[in-house]
Amino acid sequence: MKLLVTGGAGFIGANLVHHLCQRHPSYQITVIDALTYAGNLDNLLPVRDRIEFVHEDICSETTVDRLVSSCDAVIHLAAESHVTRSEKDPDIFERTNVGGTRVLLDAAVRHRIGRFVHISTDEVYGEAGDGQFFTEDDKEPGDHQATSAYAKSKARADDLARMYMGRVALNIVRPTNNFGPYQFPEKAFPRWVTRVLRGLPISLWGVGEQVRDWLYAPDTAAAIDVVLHEGGPGETYNVGANNDPEIKNRDLAHWLMGRLHAHGATIEHQLDRREHHDFRYGVDTTKIRELGWSPSPHVWVNFETTCQWYIENRPWWTPLIDEAERVYV
Repeated sequence: MKLLVTGGAGFIGANLVHHLCQRHPSYQITVIDALTYAGNLDNLLPVRDRIEFVHEDICSETTVDRLVSSCDAVIHLAAESHVTRSEKDPDIFERTNVGGTRVLLDAAVRHRIGRFVHISTDEVYGEAGDGQFFTEDDKEPGDHQATSAYAKSKARADDLARMYMGRVALNIVRPTNNFGPYQFPEKAFPRWVTRVLRGLPISLWGVGEQVRDWLYAPDTAAAIDVVLHEGGPGETYNVGANNDPEIKNRDLAHWLMGRLHAHGATIEHQLDRREHHDFRYGVDTTKIRELGWSPSPHVWVNFETTCQWYIENRPWWTPLIDEAERVYV
């Protein structure tokens, strides 16, 4: 199989490329990535000799058309993804997340490729109430359920992908809150880790009661692989860990300080000035589990593994700190 992976030098993208190279050594994999602040070619160093890399924007119609014309399947992960940044620069999110998706889908139709897997997000459903788990059918047309500018752009891209069903063999994947190696340290978990390792307090919005369904990125990669090969025509799949008990941000922050032996470290509670900050997310993962996928059973082991990765890879994240922290200033 000849695969085109968009955003493959990003966080989830790199974890996916590593997974595919290990699981399917005969596949020919091409990665296209614009290498924005969150993309990093070093993320692909372990598999660099196994892939073709193209440094380009997915909004480049000429390049996208050329790459899609020579592949069997597209896995589309390229996106702007940080909620706080989306509130400041929503046009950038619209251009990449919606416009770039349209460019790829149009090329996929022209060249009649065999499979297109579009990676969406659980945030298209909006905030979940206590004990609520959204099914795939709970995504309504439009972006009114989504709250942040990021989530709204992904909701519109999700709708766009569904419009192409029937014109191309397409699946949509909606994962929950990912963590793991290679995550840019503006996101909560790697930001907390790297701040503690630098002797700084962990910053929590409010009192830290927010609930996220923490999903290990290598598990997400395995789920995308399953959908690529086993997904039903036109089907959408939620992918989540369904952690039980659910994990509040403050609980994870306290665990992290203990894990890193941060004696004297503090938790800094900050007023959340964002207009919309969803309190809880939750998705029903029955459909993806019926395909044979399930998440790693021990999320805290995965947190431990991820902590160790950041401890051992300080040269990877140290140069990224200024940009990661800039968005919070």
